[in-house]
Amino acid sequence: MGLGKTVQTVAFVHSLWSKEKLPGPFLVIAPLSTLQHWYREFTAWTDLTTIVYHGSAEDRAVCRDYEWRFPQKFQVLITTPEMCLAADASFLMDLEWTLLVVDEAHRLKNTHSRLSLTLRERFHYPSALLLTGTPLQNDLPELFCLLSFVDPRAFSDLERFEAAYGNLQDESSLTSLQEAIRPYLLRRMKEDVEKGLPPKEETIIDVELTGVQKQYYRAIYEKNVEFLLGGRKAVDGPSLMNLCMELRKCCNHPFLNKGVELDIRSHAEATGKVYTSDADLLVQYSGKLVLLDKLLPRLQANGHRVLLFSQFKIMLDILEDYLEGRKFSFGRIDGTVTGEKRQQQLDEFQKPASPLFVMLLSTRAGGVGINLTSADTVIIFDSDWNPQNDIQAQARCHRIGQNKNVQYE
Repeated sequence: MGLGKTVQTVAFVHSLWSKEKLPGPFLVIAPLSTLQHWYREFTAWTDLTTIVYHGSAEDRAVCRDYEWRFPQKFQVLITTPEMCLAADASFLMDLEWTLLVVDEAHRLKNTHSRLSLTLRERFHYPSALLLTGTPLQNDLPELFCLLSFVDPRAFSDLERFEAAYGNLQDESSLTSLQEAIRPYLLRRMKEDVEKGLPPKEETIIDVELTGVQKQYYRAIYEKNVEFLLGGRKAVDGPSLMNLCMELRKCCNHPFLNKGVELDIRSHAEATGKVYTSDADLLVQYSGKLVLLDKLLPRLQANGHRVLLFSQFKIMLDILEDYLEGRKFSFGRIDGTVTGEKRQQQLDEFQKPASPLFVMLLSTRAGGVGINLTSADTVIIFDSDWNPQNDIQAQARCHRIGQNKNVQYE
């Protein structure tokens, strides 16, 4: 993560074209948030004719009319996983690709996923290059899925693979696994690639719930006490996961729970309580926002710039309202931001004299594949169940090109 996988891949593809005389075309599949970054790297470092295949069905039809008409009109095509599953994806499937490159390849860790099956069974390519910062994220079968994608003949039996290498607590099994995957895995560590990368400091801050949060947190439990004690079957009541989600939302901000904001505003109106601004209202009822409200002015005064991550789009909405109320300049990237607008936001934030102080990001949509080294502080407003996703988020600014110490909170 942040080790130059994109540039290394661009150099590799250019070498295949210029030195090995492989004419292409080369297919690069990458997340929407990184399409323009890939395009810029190919145009900056190579002479390869590169196109981005994305947009509406009409846009893609125009692209095909101009780019598909003549052989070798382009050498590199960059697109998203979604375009490979679209109704008109047959145009991509009909081409004979020289190489398939999949960025953020952990999306292929389920062999039965639609994307994995489509790429395996319907696309034509002799070789594949998978890029990921987390080849082993949860368990051994995920690693097997990636290996079987690269070499399905050598890695065809998951049960045999687990029997041979499943006990990773045993040193001999671990050594055997490393030897087995060595021909397929090129691993790079930050200390190998960039020895001058500034250090990263992590601070974990325990935040107390506000009185209102405690009240609603307790109410969520009491409402579901019969379910929690096993008095009701799960089919008749809420699932445990839904209950955990409601509690997580309450810990972020009680306004995320249905009806709470309306209740609080109605009570304030009935009692004549007046808030000087919506930002004050938002801060008063969330312990995390109380802390953030103290932290951000200090960071701004000391010249820091901040990446602020959340799992929830509705929490990003609240944070946006808060930042607007406090007059902090900010940008935002989540799954609803289109590719062109997303790149504009990234470019604006990366400018040395950018006025943007905070970049709001969803952990899943903005936590992979993008470069935001102009920031030096990462705040995870709510942690992911999988710590690897938070590590990916940290790597948005702690990567090659960073020249300041990075603070992670």
